[in-house]
Amino acid sequence: AVHRQLAKAYSLGAEGVLYPLDDMIATYRSEWEKPDRERIAVGNEYLTVDDYIRNGEEMLKRHYEQYQPFDQGKLLGVERKIRFQLPGTRFQFMTVIDRLWKGDDEVVEICDYKTGKNLPLGGTDKTFSHQMGLYQLAVQSVYPQFDRIDLAQYFLRHNEVIRYRMSPDELDELSEKLRQEVMATVYAERKDDFPTRETGRCNYCEYFHLCPAKRHRLALEREEGSDEERITMESAAGLADQYIEMDSELKRTKAEHAALKDDIVRAARELGLGKLVGSAGEVVIRGKREEEFVTKTADADAFVRLSQLVRDWHLDECLTLDAKALMKDFYRPERLTPEQLEQLKKFVIEKDRTRVTVRRFTGPDDDEL
Repeated sequence: AVHRQLAKAYSLGAEGVLYPLDDMIATYRSEWEKPDRERIAVGNEYLTVDDYIRNGEEMLKRHYEQYQPFDQGKLLGVERKIRFQLPGTRFQFMTVIDRLWKGDDEVVEICDYKTGKNLPLGGTDKTFSHQMGLYQLAVQSVYPQFDRIDLAQYFLRHNEVIRYRMSPDELDELSEKLRQEVMATVYAERKDDFPTRETGRCNYCEYFHLCPAKRHRLALEREEGSDEERITMESAAGLADQYIEMDSELKRTKAEHAALKDDIVRAARELGLGKLVGSAGEVVIRGKREEEFVTKTADADAFVRLSQLVRDWHLDECLTLDAKALMKDFYRPERLTPEQLEQLKKFVIEKDRTRVTVRRFTGPDDDEL
């Protein structure tokens, strides 16, 4: 409702017409009469729908006082939809930009209104750069002549504006991040692997019956008192308890096994041994140091920069970076220029690879078995 009133104010302002404040507030309040009040979910137990209506009205009044008559610069669009293809991919994106305008200094501003409570940490904040950088990619896809672009988020609750200008390198890095996120989604769809992610907002969701994380609890609650159905649901709950107990035991055993392996490796190194002999068998320790490229899990930002570098050199023939192939086929055999090898070296890390194997002694009794 707030966004729509601001869109109307700036559209009229571009035509030299001032949107009266009384009309703005009246239209804003009428927006809240359209939905069924009982169906509006409020995520804060101390606030009501009327509190949200009042907060939005105050935001509009503050913004009106500061920016009317809403005729700053040249308006290029409000709630502007732009469809574009992410550079270097076949994937289509669509953005909806609250306001796009050009100032007297010829700087284009991509404007987004925020009614929330949290301010980002700045232009490098991921929540800011991912959204606003994507908007810039969209704008430059249809207006390549715009070379000076400011990204601005207007936080109406605080009456604050966060502005940032992204460099070409930052845009390239963001484009690569988005490409990898899309590929991760495509891969998850291919494997039907979309794990649930529960938050406090689940309590306001109307789709419990479709959610793998909520469906069982909902069924138990609905079928309580039905003996025939309850047995099946309770037995499933019993299986869950049994699995939880066994999973805890398995994790404890794995942790003890990993700690014991570390002790064995440390003992072998300190004693200069490659094999430890016990009464039941022997443990063979083989270790070596290997070079490998940084992984997405270890350092996501470095991995993105590495991926972009490889794509710029046209070394990857697929949509995802194969770091092992890059190490094996290009870096180790030095099949690149010295300058390229030096650039790749920044993303190389050394890791200890230790293999521990067990050889059990076999006695006469064992052979008979």
